[in-house]
Amino acid sequence: MFSFTHEQKVVEISGVHIGGQPGLYPTVLFGGIFFKGDPDFVDAKRHLQTLVELSKETGVPVIPDFFIRKESLVEDIIEFIEKTLPRHHPFSVDIIDPSVKIKTLEYLHEKKLLSRTIYNSIHIGTTKEEIETLRRHPPEAAIIVAFNPKDKSPDGKLEVLENGAHLAEKGLLTLAHEIGIKNILIDTAALAPGENSGAAIAAIPVVKEEYGLPTGCAIHNVVEKSIWLNEYPLAKKTVDVASNMDVPLFGGDYVIFGPIENMDLVIPLIAWQDILISEYAENYFGVSPTASHPRRKLQR
Repeated sequence: MFSFTHEQKVVEISGVHIGGQPGLYPTVLFGGIFFKGDPDFVDAKRHLQTLVELSKETGVPVIPDFFIRKESLVEDIIEFIEKTLPRHHPFSVDIIDPSVKIKTLEYLHEKKLLSRTIYNSIHIGTTKEEIETLRRHPPEAAIIVAFNPKDKSPDGKLEVLENGAHLAEKGLLTLAHEIGIKNILIDTAALAPGENSGAAIAAIPVVKEEYGLPTGCAIHNVVEKSIWLNEYPLAKKTVDVASNMDVPLFGGDYVIFGPIENMDLVIPLIAWQDILISEYAENYFGVSPTASHPRRKLQR
């Protein structure tokens, strides 16, 4: 368990706090909606209702992470977000195709939803057209992916944040500041097994100590790519859920845990881990948890 000497920034996104010293705020979870295939809005509405209820019960903030795969789905998904999510609840948009990212930003601006939006993500492959659109329509927050294909160690991740590692014209943090992103979340880029996948976890305290910025990752991605686990389906599910505990244990602030369908397992698990960390952080480092922390809500 960690305490950092660098001052730790806490960002607030539509009422949700991310960052700070371990034990202060609960770990924030991101759960993927429309993770595979085309949207099923009826099913998604049911999942969102459960998400809000579980979050209130446990004190663990959960942010829906909407996958938007093609331009034809942009308006339908954003209108669904506007109608279904509680009025001030934050959300993230997870998009690969730059043209879809541009259309999404423009439509979020039109619908006046950018103040609740976490943009997933900015990385070394971000296009000039995308950057210009981000400048015109900056979201409330953005996830910066510290992926360095030349050096997948924690030091390599710092390099791409700091100076672009000769893969981009400038460091990703400089780029984000120039775009006008006020709230930055660092993703330490969980890679496939054999690609120094453990560095995503090891880099969390390194990034927190270096920059003091909210940091996390999608460690779920490593489990998904561990093909040998397919021979043990029950164990794979257990590993997938349990792997998310690594992030707060190493001082991280948020976890992208995969499909929203796993929330019934992941949310109470992270609540338990947060309680454990909070007890130690308060007793040893004097960090008292906030009133919304799972330790306050679940331990009476």
